[in-house]
Amino acid sequence: MTYGKTLAGVLAVLSDVDPYGLEPGQPDGAPSDECEMEAVDLVRILLRADAVTILDVEAVWMRWFSESLVLRLGPPRMAQLVDRLNARVDGAR
Repeated sequence: MTYGKTLAGVLAVLSDVDPYGLEPGQPDGAPSDECEMEAVDLVRILLRADAVTILDVEAVWMRWFSESLVLRLGPPRMAQLVDRLNARVDGAR
């Protein structure tokens, strides 16, 4: 699994989920790398542990935004986000 490929995949998932409605990468939206710092933290966990948990993603989000991503997305969407992030690791192998 490569760092670059994993980072690109994680960033794509975070941009797609777009919890704040910033539309990263869109003409009138935020820059496409809007969530890069959060993605870097998640990639570090993914490369070390081969998976992230809801608690991992929540901790990263709290670090950067001082806000619960579980409360913003709701438990079902948060579980889907974690599944998608972990699928990126499986696809990068």
